[in-house]
Amino acid sequence: MYFVLKYIIFIMPRFERPRASTIGTPVYHRRRRDWKDDRDLIEEIATSVNKLNGPYEYYDKGVFAFREKVKAFRASGYENNKDVTYLGIWIREELSKISKTQASYDLRVHTLPFPEEIDSTILQMEQKASGNSFNKESELSIDSLFPDPNLRSFALERMQILHKGDLIAYLSSLVSKERDSLLTNSASIMDLIQICEYNLNLLELDTKKRYAVGETDLWIPSLALGIEIRNTWESEDEIELIRVLSDTNFRLQTRHLVVVTPDDLSDETFSLIRKIEARKVIENLSIIRIGDFNNYITKIKEIEESKF
Repeated sequence: MYFVLKYIIFIMPRFERPRASTIGTPVYHRRRRDWKDDRDLIEEIATSVNKLNGPYEYYDKGVFAFREKVKAFRASGYENNKDVTYLGIWIREELSKISKTQASYDLRVHTLPFPEEIDSTILQMEQKASGNSFNKESELSIDSLFPDPNLRSFALERMQILHKGDLIAYLSSLVSKERDSLLTNSASIMDLIQICEYNLNLLELDTKKRYAVGETDLWIPSLALGIEIRNTWESEDEIELIRVLSDTNFRLQTRHLVVVTPDDLSDETFSLIRKIEARKVIENLSIIRIGDFNNYITKIKEIEESKF
């Protein structure tokens, strides 16, 4: 097997490829997994705000309000503080706005427009997140939610038995069950595949599901790109992954290969997988988190289009 891999690697031409290190941003910039993500994001910005000769005006009223808020968080603790959650939401929205106008952003250079009334902004984020337009059960119609009469009848029965007719509680339980199912290994892989497919469809790229032994999960013919999904990692997985990637290279004559992992995969585990890329075992391989997938595909398209 060693000689087969060595031969395949030897004959594979070198391809330009984006690396995760050049397209990635910290995980806690993109989404909230728990309160620690909000804490890390806020503290990173606080470091920039408090930096001498930094990008922020020290006596700006909005900057002052943010500094005072951070002091309060530190005094009371970040954990289970709802203001931390909603300030985190606001910050991520502002970072998203910056990223739409800039190729990339650097918090040591780009500034956030801190409001003078930061508590009012946090309250607005809370109201926005809670979705006030859906707070009243009277505004929800079970007929519109379940237009099929058989499904509606079943839902009414379950709602009555399990939640004493409370529609909101029933819908909440359905969402909770779906969330729990997505946390299992097999469902999580399918969820990642669906996210990849969604982003590929937005770019109007034809996608083939392979599910064949020795081939990646997805194949994009127009980019000669193979996509492999991994949501867990053990040391013994490395040989099997390299075999799949090498076989895909050989069978499909790929120009690009990417291994996609969840955003919430620990940094330690992600680094272990990235060692395969760092060692250049497979020249046309990138290993990224799902949050970087859209940027990765965009860069691959640019590479392919530049050839014509």
